[in-house]
Amino acid sequence: MNKKSAFTLIELLVVIAIIAILAAILFPVFAQAKLAAKKAVTISNMKESSLGLIMYSSDSDDYFPMAEYGDDYSAATPHITWTTMVYPYIKNGDQAIDPVAGNRVSLGKAGVFIDVVAPTVPVNDPTFDGYSIGVNRLICTDDYNGGESWFNGAGQVLPALSSTQIDAPADRVLAATKGMNSTADKWSYPWIVDWQTQYIGSIATTPGDASTVYRDGDTSWNPTSTVYSPYINTDCESGISDGKWECAAHPRYRYANHAVFAYTDGHVNSLGLGQLRWWHNIYVPRGDLSTNSWVYGWYYPSEPY
Repeated sequence: MNKKSAFTLIELLVVIAIIAILAAILFPVFAQAKLAAKKAVTISNMKESSLGLIMYSSDSDDYFPMAEYGDDYSAATPHITWTTMVYPYIKNGDQAIDPVAGNRVSLGKAGVFIDVVAPTVPVNDPTFDGYSIGVNRLICTDDYNGGESWFNGAGQVLPALSSTQIDAPADRVLAATKGMNSTADKWSYPWIVDWQTQYIGSIATTPGDASTVYRDGDTSWNPTSTVYSPYINTDCESGISDGKWECAAHPRYRYANHAVFAYTDGHVNSLGLGQLRWWHNIYVPRGDLSTNSWVYGWYYPSEPY
């Protein structure tokens, strides 16, 4: 007589245990692969966005677009950001009608303007900003409220830089994945902050003398640093951090502590947390910054220091 074979309880438990062990090993691998795929998409988006910036400059006497200008609350001076200016060159991204000025704008919320793992905001609502990718404010200047008499000392905007003014195009960051402000206030910065004090402490033995720079880097993520901030690699998701430079306008390292950067020569790469160098990658000597340059006034007269 043939006996029917069957698994014993012990055998079933062993098989279940093996499956659980394999799952515990493989799931993180799958998660890493998924994140790597999303990073590749963001790198592609950054490449397209930076090419749009470069194409814009080629049609504008080599000058890059401003990060932003105008005023959100005035139809006479509508708020325009670099994504709106670049959109005609790439025709990929969000489009909406400004409810105040009535013009068509792009607010960095879709297409090639986004970091694909950044917080999402309503694409079709023009009162919500996106901007999970931001431009270097020293190259693409921030002239928000630039028409006001108090701005820049005499209501004169600070011009964006020309590509011919960039001393080391392969080293100077043009754009980067960045933090986003909370959706509570609906606004965010379209640029990455450029102040030395947002990245590193003293770097020159003689303040203001670039020839005495002796170190470089980004130590703002390090708790032992004098410029450390707990918001450095976060999105502003709570009321207490709304609008803080460290989260809303700083490079954001969403890919296993890596961020994506585009450079003024057109190439794109990723850098790990702490690998970015402020002096080498962010700072661009301008020579036209002064205490009348609104937020740029913090440079004068002691940076780099």
